[in-house]
Amino acid sequence: LLPLGRALEKPADAVSEVSADKKTLRRQKRAARRAGARIRAHNAYARRRDAIVAVLWTLVLIGTNIMFWLKCRLDLPTVRFGYTVPVLLLALFVILTILDKWCKHSAPVAVEGEELSPADTYIAALLHSLRSAAAVAKIGTVIVAVAAVIRLLGTYNPAKIAVILLAVLFAYETLFLMLSLVVRLIRRELSTVPDFSVPVPGVGGADLGFLSYLEKHTGITMRSLWSIRLVKTVIPYAFIAALVILWGTSGVVQIESSEQGAHYRLGKLSDKPLTAGIHFTLPWPFDRVEVYDTGKVRQMTIGYLTDDSMDNLWTAEHGTEEHRLLLGGGEELVSVNLRVEYKIGDLNAYLKNSAAPESILQAMAYEALTMRTISTDLDTLLATDRVAFADDMCAELRERAAERELGLEVVGVVLESIHPPVEIADIYQKLLSAGIDAERIILMAEATAAEALISANTGKTTLIGVATAEKNMAIAAAHGSVAEFLAAVEADKAYPDFYRYEKYLGAITDAYGNATIVLVGDGVNTANLYIGKLN
Repeated sequence: LLPLGRALEKPADAVSEVSADKKTLRRQKRAARRAGARIRAHNAYARRRDAIVAVLWTLVLIGTNIMFWLKCRLDLPTVRFGYTVPVLLLALFVILTILDKWCKHSAPVAVEGEELSPADTYIAALLHSLRSAAAVAKIGTVIVAVAAVIRLLGTYNPAKIAVILLAVLFAYETLFLMLSLVVRLIRRELSTVPDFSVPVPGVGGADLGFLSYLEKHTGITMRSLWSIRLVKTVIPYAFIAALVILWGTSGVVQIESSEQGAHYRLGKLSDKPLTAGIHFTLPWPFDRVEVYDTGKVRQMTIGYLTDDSMDNLWTAEHGTEEHRLLLGGGEELVSVNLRVEYKIGDLNAYLKNSAAPESILQAMAYEALTMRTISTDLDTLLATDRVAFADDMCAELRERAAERELGLEVVGVVLESIHPPVEIADIYQKLLSAGIDAERIILMAEATAAEALISANTGKTTLIGVATAEKNMAIAAAHGSVAEFLAAVEADKAYPDFYRYEKYLGAITDAYGNATIVLVGDGVNTANLYIGKLN
């Protein structure tokens, strides 16, 4: 703006002297045009500033409410309090109290007979709004602190009550902030007196009471009778406006990434479910949205009623009650425990085609299981391939659910166990143990028999070999004796005297061995006498 001001303040002769220089004149014209554009833009913003600020303030309030109420739905979360929470809340309460005192003592105060300057009025309005926010925050801090202390005592969990009180406090604050915005917009004080406060009686003193709030926002003293009548007239309309705003927020729905929403308009279900995101529908009761977690995999137990503590032993029940299935022979019972895993695949079919899709799927599972047990016996069923059994059940349930258009998608089937009824499971186990012991004894007997047979075969072979050797030796000895006899016959024929004398000596040698022979008596021819050992 300065080049334009200088150009306007120069006298005509100075302008004529400057115009002699064409370049200087063109520069001044461009500067004057830019300055004029800035002035027009500033004036346009000044005229529309209150409207812009009001729109931005309204958008902030709406966005904050949408975020708060979507996080604070009917399914209130369970808030967990730790031991450090009360200490942190106490520190926060002290900080908020110090902030309130600082704002109160730092706010400009008008001297008697004088009014505050526009700058002091602006600062006082900001500090008063800050005091109001600190007072509301102190109330919220006290609510959470009390809930934390009660929770730590272990007597009760007041999380839901605390969330409800915080929701009421938030709605109360939103209502009065909207009223402050409307009043400032009507009085055109959004830029000069930005006092967006909330009456908090009993926390911030008289400065934050209801009467002070009404006096500042209406300019009317609340001490007179007609003022009280005016308040009684305004409050019902304000209350109705707050109810209308809250009623309008019932049409805002947030759908998470794993969820889908069933949209009912005047009781009629829409053909297309709501997907993930934020959706704006008509308020209740014109529109109603039911949110379903279609991405969550649910479980259904077949063959027993589920319980928190489950035991997969044969001799212990798998829950509160187990069902018995009759086998093909009609004389045996069996308990089959399955777990069917499923999720919602088609939300419209899930809601339209049947009143209880889960019950129908459970009945289908029992029917398919019965068809598999009615044509077999216990031993065959116990020896079946568990993985193939579960896969076959899963495929059949998927096909049946698709034929009936239940809207359910079977993800998998888990075969937990197949066993006899619990009442006879112990006896059946003993029977199996006896059969195993019988097989063990038979195997041991067969091993002993095989060992004895091998030993007998070995002894047989040894005895046969010894007998054969003895037979051969006997035959050889006989042959030798025969040969010796024949040789003796020939020797006797050839040399009878010598041979017979030799045989005689041999017979004496065999008879007497190492003995010494002494011959005594008459007529002994000493010339033929041999003195010495015969051998």
